[in-house]
Amino acid sequence: MDATAMNLDRAGRKQRRLRLILGFVLLLAVVGALAVGVAMGGQNTGIFDGEPPRWASNVGRVLVILGVIVEVAAVVWAVRTGRHRAARRSPLLTLSWSHRRRLARQVRRGTPGADEDPALLVETARQFADQRWFVVLVGGLAMTSVGQAFLGFAPFFAVIGGLLLVIWTVLTVSVLRNARRGEAFLRDRPDLSGR
Repeated sequence: MDATAMNLDRAGRKQRRLRLILGFVLLLAVVGALAVGVAMGGQNTGIFDGEPPRWASNVGRVLVILGVIVEVAAVVWAVRTGRHRAARRSPLLTLSWSHRRRLARQVRRGTPGADEDPALLVETARQFADQRWFVVLVGGLAMTSVGQAFLGFAPFFAVIGGLLLVIWTVLTVSVLRNARRGEAFLRDRPDLSGR
């Protein structure tokens, strides 16, 4: 692969990462707007229950419906492409939790142990690389959660929606980082993946 193709690939990855970050910032802004709206006093808004204004109700319904559509589409896609089945047939499932964590640590750091089975390291790296689809599912869950916060229109739902959004953001960043590290592990060690 020449330098121009590698630079284009990096630029494409940076653009995708930027779009993802902007999407989560937008969702955080929506939850923040909801929190401000609730704090400013909605109609009959209590701590656990509120009566959302028409705009909040409409936004909530749209986000819930879009979130469910995205979630269902992600699950259907994962089933149709065989991604969920591939994980169930993995030889890693027979290993102990501590052994899987050790393999994952070696792949993340890019330092395979001398006594480690290369096939298990490659399988761990492939699983990391194949988990990108999970980000779409998490995005659907985040939309559904924010929509439910708008429908509830109470401080409790705004706080829970915000906490879930933060958790899903951390999960998304972790999955994408592990995917990059898994791809780098496979790319840097073709001798292991060729066995």
